[in-house]
Amino acid sequence: MKKNFNIKEIIWAKFCYVICILISFLPNTRTLHITNIIVPSFVDVRDVVMLSCSYNIGTQKLNSVKWYKNEKEFYRYAPLMPTKQNMIFNVEGIHVSSDHVCNEKFCTIHLDNLSNDSSGAFRCEVSGDAPEFKLSHETANMTVAALPQHDPKIEGVEKNYYEGDFLFGNCTSDFSYPPPFLAWYINDQKADNALLQPFQESTIEAYGFKLSQRSLEIRFRIDKKNNPFISDGKVHMKCVAQIRKMPKQIRESNHIFYVSSWDDLRNQKLINWKNSGNFVIQQKNIRHALGIQHLCFYQLCAAKL
Repeated sequence: MKKNFNIKEIIWAKFCYVICILISFLPNTRTLHITNIIVPSFVDVRDVVMLSCSYNIGTQKLNSVKWYKNEKEFYRYAPLMPTKQNMIFNVEGIHVSSDHVCNEKFCTIHLDNLSNDSSGAFRCEVSGDAPEFKLSHETANMTVAALPQHDPKIEGVEKNYYEGDFLFGNCTSDFSYPPPFLAWYINDQKADNALLQPFQESTIEAYGFKLSQRSLEIRFRIDKKNNPFISDGKVHMKCVAQIRKMPKQIRESNHIFYVSSWDDLRNQKLINWKNSGNFVIQQKNIRHALGIQHLCFYQLCAAKL
């Protein structure tokens, strides 16, 4: 016998179907899985780096947490072991400090004495105990660099210029690896290549890296008509040093100078001269000379009479 479904039953069936679909996408809290992994993308060779892995073991017992670099295990936490629960293995470029904490919720370790060999793919692997022996892992990449410790240095730029003067400025970066990219800005406009000289570079060996220091010189004539970036008497110059592969690694230095015309200079000299004591003395001398001339004139006239 064929059963007839009413509207309410059809709507309820569709609702249950949708709920089942949504539940299927939710994480299974009874299954072991990694919830978060913390591995910094870029670090300085002089830093102490924290690596952390959080997990949910569900109803299982935690068998082990293992850390790998480029598929080579360098650290293991095995809470079910009767004696040595924390084990460290020799891997090139990896030095695990004594500051590490692991339990049934997370495992955090620290790396120090970094080098160029410390870069790589870091994997956290969490495994459950018998009988299921569930396994979960996550991987993240870390690059070790020798980042600049200081802002670039601006040299040669004066505080005051007059129209027609030539400006010669030099910007020098701090030593770093990878090498920095330098750029000049004038009133927030990037300086045209025609104003720049080819950059100079010097290198040194340190921390297992070939560190580079770069210098970029800028030259141009102070001319408001032909240089639209010099719009008024105040000019803001900026040198930016950036490591392109690392968007957040930007350092900059700023310098402000003022531009005056020769008319401004003449007017200023005249004002200063008028306000000086020499001008007052000279005025007195002129009046005294005129008085003598007038006296002589009257004496001469009286003699003729």
